[in-house]
Amino acid sequence: MANHLLNAALAACISAVVAGLSGPALAADSGKTAQIIVPYSAGGTTDRIARLVANGLTQELGETFVVVNKPGAGGTLGTAEVARAKPDGYTLGVVFDSQAVNQYMFKSLPYDTFKSFTYVTLVVSAPHVLVTSKKYGSLPALLQNAKAKPGTVSFGSTGQGTSNHLYPLLLGNLAGVDLLPVPYQGGGGSFLPDLLSGRYDMASGTLGYFLPYIKDGRLHAIATGGVKRSPLLPNVPTVAESYPGFEASSWVGLIAPAGLPKDKADRLRNALRSSFNSPAMKEQLLAEGYDIEVGTSEAFVTRVRQESERLGAIIKEKNLGEQ
Repeated sequence: MANHLLNAALAACISAVVAGLSGPALAADSGKTAQIIVPYSAGGTTDRIARLVANGLTQELGETFVVVNKPGAGGTLGTAEVARAKPDGYTLGVVFDSQAVNQYMFKSLPYDTFKSFTYVTLVVSAPHVLVTSKKYGSLPALLQNAKAKPGTVSFGSTGQGTSNHLYPLLLGNLAGVDLLPVPYQGGGGSFLPDLLSGRYDMASGTLGYFLPYIKDGRLHAIATGGVKRSPLLPNVPTVAESYPGFEASSWVGLIAPAGLPKDKADRLRNALRSSFNSPAMKEQLLAEGYDIEVGTSEAFVTRVRQESERLGAIIKEKNLGEQ
């Protein structure tokens, strides 16, 4: 049913373009194709959301927006191309939460995290969920075990400096325990099988990623990272109920080169607000654990700055950046 709704939404986008619906051009060069650079390979979460963004903008504005994947260097290669582009609305980028921490993870970046971009809008966010295949009945039980047996409770992560690496470290700091990271390269390979088999104790990741395994009983959700309980897991407490102020989520947002005129940024933002709040799109994304976050540029910049400061501190404390 959920896939049917999303397919219907995408079909509506395509039909609208074919029917010749038009909107205000982003520049005088009418009919020009705009590119949305995704600094990761095709097939991942960021890529999928980018394609929804492209279809939504195409429908709402009557121009063609295409996704171009340019992976490499932890997402910085494609993002640098956005920074170098003209601020005419025809080169945009979609970034993930790594945008907030890359300045700490790399010795140098080919752009300035804040000065090189127009932060158009957040698009979606997804609260994390802490899961385990072992018989920990609750987050307090897991942390009590970590305190009683230092260095024995482990968590899997899909890369140094990723959100599912940093948030467990942050939780460990708040709880006064050492949680042992077990690194994997990317979300494929043995990361998930090893979690399901109990090779390591816990993982943190987006609710949508782990939800099928929670539903079929192979994983046990012990806490969520949102500011409030998830409607998809109403009986699972938030981490903040035990450790006030803790929040863990991933997000995807739309950026442009610095200097994008305000009227063009507003037009993009309004188009996405309309597209992502359509009934079919909204129902599908909410069912997958996403929150729709289309809002102001100021709110987006504030989110990135806050996460940069909070997670940057743990990166520096643990000496995780490039040496």
